[in-house]
Amino acid sequence: MEPQDEKPPQAPSLRSIAEAQHTRDTLAHKARGLPAEELLHELQVHQIELEMQNAALREAQLELEASRDRYVDLYDFAPLGYLTLTLDGLIQEVNLTAAGWLGVVRGQLLN
Repeated sequence: MEPQDEKPPQAPSLRSIAEAQHTRDTLAHKARGLPAEELLHELQVHQIELEMQNAALREAQLELEASRDRYVDLYDFAPLGYLTLTLDGLIQEVNLTAAGWLGVVRGQLLN
């Protein structure tokens, strides 16, 4: 095989990392002499914790989306013209009022 045909090594998948961690944890628990029932209980507690964290993350995401939507509405329909510029002075965002005052479609004003 020629050097240019070689594929770069890929990072281990999340599953392989989890399986390796599980193997290490199982061996560590066996070394400490924990019975299988305790391990099962521990896993169930972790699963509940993860489900609670997932629910909290979903709720936070919904709140962020609602906040973003309120901002967009306020920005777009403000009675003043707003322009958001990049550090180079290019128009990154423009609200409907500013585009109307300039008589140009918003998409043509960007950059």
